[in-house]
Amino acid sequence: MKDIAKIVIAILLIILAWKIVKGVFGVLLAVAAAGLLVWGGMKLLGNDTKRIR
Repeated sequence: MKDIAKIVIAILLIILAWKIVKGVFGVLLAVAAAGLLVWGGMKLLGNDTKRIR
C-alpha cells in the first residue's frame, strides 16, 4: 500500500508541476504579446506624428 501511495503522490506532483509550468509559460506569452502591441502602437503613433509635421 505504501508503494501505491508513493506512486499516486508522484503522479499528482508531476501534474501540479506541469500546470505551474503551463501557467508561467502562458503569463510570459501574454506579457510578450502585450509588449509587442504597445511597441507596435508607439511605433505607429510615432510614424503618424512625423508625417503630420
